[in-house]
Amino acid sequence: MNQATPAETPPASSAIGDWRWFLLETLAITLIFALYVATLGPEVNEPHYLCKAKHYWNPQWLPNDFFLSAPGAHYTFYWTLGWLTLFLPLPVVAWIGRLISWLALAAAWRYLSFLLIPRHWCSVATAVIWLATVHYGHLAGEWAVGGVEGKTFAYPFVLLALGLALQNRWNPAWVSLGIASAFHILVGGWSVVALGIAWLLVGRKSTSFFSMLTGLMGGGLISLLGLVPALLLTAGVPPDMQSEAHQLYVFYRLPHHLVVHRMDPLRQFCFATVTAGWAIFAWSTRRDPRMKLVNAFAIGSLVIAGCGVAIDQVFCYWLSNFDLAAKLLRFYWFRLSDVAVPLGLALSVGLRLFVVAEEERRSLVRRASIAIVLLATTIALGIRIQARLASPIPPADDMASVSDYTEWLAMCRWIRENTPADATFLTPLNQGSFKWDAQRSEVVTHKDVPQEALSLLGWKERRWRTMRYERLTSNQIRLLSRDYHFGYVVVDTHSRPDFAGWDFPRVYPVDENSDSPYEIFRVQ
Repeated sequence: MNQATPAETPPASSAIGDWRWFLLETLAITLIFALYVATLGPEVNEPHYLCKAKHYWNPQWLPNDFFLSAPGAHYTFYWTLGWLTLFLPLPVVAWIGRLISWLALAAAWRYLSFLLIPRHWCSVATAVIWLATVHYGHLAGEWAVGGVEGKTFAYPFVLLALGLALQNRWNPAWVSLGIASAFHILVGGWSVVALGIAWLLVGRKSTSFFSMLTGLMGGGLISLLGLVPALLLTAGVPPDMQSEAHQLYVFYRLPHHLVVHRMDPLRQFCFATVTAGWAIFAWSTRRDPRMKLVNAFAIGSLVIAGCGVAIDQVFCYWLSNFDLAAKLLRFYWFRLSDVAVPLGLALSVGLRLFVVAEEERRSLVRRASIAIVLLATTIALGIRIQARLASPIPPADDMASVSDYTEWLAMCRWIRENTPADATFLTPLNQGSFKWDAQRSEVVTHKDVPQEALSLLGWKERRWRTMRYERLTSNQIRLLSRDYHFGYVVVDTHSRPDFAGWDFPRVYPVDENSDSPYEIFRVQ
């Protein structure tokens, strides 16, 4: 008997089943996403992306901010969501973007899951497994559910493309990945490579390369919206400056995302465990044609990650060519596997547990295995949700050096009400939400690193010159003020208890008896 191919999967009309069930399960998955992220904001990357989007549409907003004035790379995101910042506050825009991206991702997940496991509520169970394994099993810090940014709009189109390919609709699948690439060139681009590997392994028997040319060309043209801005980030920059910028980006700023030998050993172990679990379930479902393409996509993502490991080992250890290593490793080789391998695991587990013969489904072993897997992943996800709901500090501040969140907000509110809108501040280096909360320009932060090569080198200089600025003399602060055009300095006395003060006036806190850890000085 011939095995089924992707072309023999249900047509599009039956891909989602009854629309009422589709809507109900999509809303249930969206609710899980919302609980996972929790209510406080901003999320870690939201000030980074949304402040950039707001500045793009209104350059007079924080006109002197170094990071916001640097060239960007995510213009499709700015065009899609950024214009809302002209009319609505940043937190409101963030919530609108979150809800849209969560709904889109939930709908895409339900669509893909139901194609493989046409059982009601199974898509909710597989979403829980996927979310839990991505959260606890990632290697390089990638995620698909969180605060709004470019990739949160890209991943729904990746899932949609995978579902379309399962139905042997390769042309619209490539177009969908083109849209994903427009929102985030690396998420969409690596997904194109992984799905191309899946086509080689599984799909080429049913679909020829020439029959996909229309979709490939259409998707390629759409992807230029994300590719061209990325290419312009190094255009016209001398090779030696490009090399320095690449090494700074890869080995100093983002090695935890880009350099496997610098990644946390615990993260390496967790990812290896998830990968081993996926391999076991993928092998157990290898004869099911519904899972072949999904598992081939996961294999494609691991091939990409394997190339990243090879580059790391060959150029960093054998050849000690850190210049070439940085040029290659800056492309986030481990990004897709963090999401695709848990995806393959979740759907393989779901298929194995829920799509079985009636007599097998009645067995005690089957019921027990379903209960154990769902209970374990639900508890794991519940621990994460409880921790986020109980946290009094938003993630953008919790992961930075905000020593007293209540006093931080009070200080930022005072700045908004009592300083000029075009004022520039020298702020604590490791905080990430000053622009979001105070809505004033700042000299430099560790989080807001530009992607354009020249600006990246400028970021390095600013960061080096302002590091531990609390230890500088008044005249040294004045010299920095002359070079970087800031008029105010924020000091966190909790993190710098040895701070002795300067000879220019302190303007905050106004009350001399205040115990706020934050002090603001006006440079004169």
